[in-house]
Amino acid sequence: MLFTDDITSLQCCMSNIMHCSIVMYGLRTYYSTKLIDDTVDVAAVSSIKTFQSVTWDRVRLATSSDPDMQTLLETIESGMSNNRSELPLSMWEYFPFRDNLHSADGVILYKNRFLVPPSLRQEVLESLHSAHQGASTMTARTDLSVVWPGINPAISKMREYCQHCNRIAPSNPSAPPTPLFDPSYPFQCVCANYFHYKGCNYLLVVDRYSNWPIVIKHAHAGADGLIDCLRRTFVTFGIPDELASDGCPEFTTTSTGKFLNDWGYTIAYHRLLFRIATAMQKLG
Repeated sequence: MLFTDDITSLQCCMSNIMHCSIVMYGLRTYYSTKLIDDTVDVAAVSSIKTFQSVTWDRVRLATSSDPDMQTLLETIESGMSNNRSELPLSMWEYFPFRDNLHSADGVILYKNRFLVPPSLRQEVLESLHSAHQGASTMTARTDLSVVWPGINPAISKMREYCQHCNRIAPSNPSAPPTPLFDPSYPFQCVCANYFHYKGCNYLLVVDRYSNWPIVIKHAHAGADGLIDCLRRTFVTFGIPDELASDGCPEFTTTSTGKFLNDWGYTIAYHRLLFRIATAMQKLG
């Protein structure tokens, strides 16, 4: 929320901002420093020209002009019911605030914060984000000044859709992928997919060493069918050192986990390896 002293402070420091060549120093960006500085300067100057303080009188006027806010004001002054169903539908969103709502001189307050009428909420959001701060900083400021139902999601949305903030935000690269283990002999590492096709259930197992596929048909769906197929595979071809899957529900159940632990290893979930089994399934 912007007050008169905020505007004065911004106007006093504008001359410093206009000549500051390192105002965005340290941000990782593909734009030149001068371009960013100029963009920030223009945004700051434009914001100052459009700033208008949200004063007590403006809040009171907006409250008196809004029928729902007037209904809320009358409800507060007469005593709000503890049964939400007894309130008008438009008052339901204010029901969680009922214990700390009160009024003063035609303005609704929640504890010591303004309850901002709907007509001023967008203006307050724009004032809060005029310095292009993050959602946590804006939320911390509203905790001391203003409130309305859904203010925190509105702040997060304002920051999320701000193109200027997204353009200059630091870029954190993703961590490098973990290298895959290269098998040394057949059926040392396999990837599997359990799926349903035309009324039947199938376990597709692909050996990573030879790319040899195995398809096992089973009548039962779910973890029980998967466990039976895995047991038949292990008995026939041996127990692999690594079994990779995409983590579908059949592989993540408690019974499947216990079965794999009983056989001496845990399952690994790799979406990259799962694509091998999926590709084999499509080719088949």
